[in-house]
Amino acid sequence: MYYIRVAFAIGGGILNGALNLSIQNPTLGDSGGILGLLIGIGIYAFTFVLFRYIMKDLASRVLDLKKFTSVGIFSFFIIWFVSWVIAINFFYPMPS
Repeated sequence: MYYIRVAFAIGGGILNGALNLSIQNPTLGDSGGILGLLIGIGIYAFTFVLFRYIMKDLASRVLDLKKFTSVGIFSFFIIWFVSWVIAINFFYPMPS
């Protein structure tokens, strides 16, 4: 579960970076960062649904159902945020 969430975190961060979802986006204004955060939370919720309902063989092995929400939550958001920042700097570099 942990490594799948890490992969989704990297993908979500790259998606947010490619869409230029930041506070300094001139077309979105201040709502760009909030939209990016909602996308990150949505991707994490998708991984919960993925583990809970789609990968039922994994769900049968986990005894504590709280593990579906708690395994890798901090790592997910830290990796997602760092990959978002790196992707924004890669796709939209600051003019020198």
